[in-house]
Amino acid sequence: MKVLHIEDAVIKHYEICKVMKKCGVLEIDWVKTLDDALQMVREHKLEYNLIVTDMYYPLTPGGDEAESGLIFIQKMEEMKIETPIIVCSSVRYQIPGICGSVHYSDKTDWEQQLCSLIRQCK
Repeated sequence: MKVLHIEDAVIKHYEICKVMKKCGVLEIDWVKTLDDALQMVREHKLEYNLIVTDMYYPLTPGGDEAESGLIFIQKMEEMKIETPIIVCSSVRYQIPGICGSVHYSDKTDWEQQLCSLIRQCK
């Protein structure tokens, strides 16, 4: 399974990657901005089995954080790319049309939730 991970926080990226690998993800591409994510999808859209995205990250390198996750999901719909998407964010979200959402928090069992969603999205 090959996953595109969109996350601008290094520590959060490594924690999420550790969980994804335990859940059987073999290959993870990592980007930190909306522009980079869209470029990777355009170049490798048929290679990704799943996309895990944060909700807030910069639109462009060096830019300010924005609600880029929603923009990314909207762009995927516009491009008619149906790769399953999981949102993993410190804010709770319920977004129609995606595989699911994980509340990334010390107060939740986000690791188990993420693994469950990864299995569902295979």
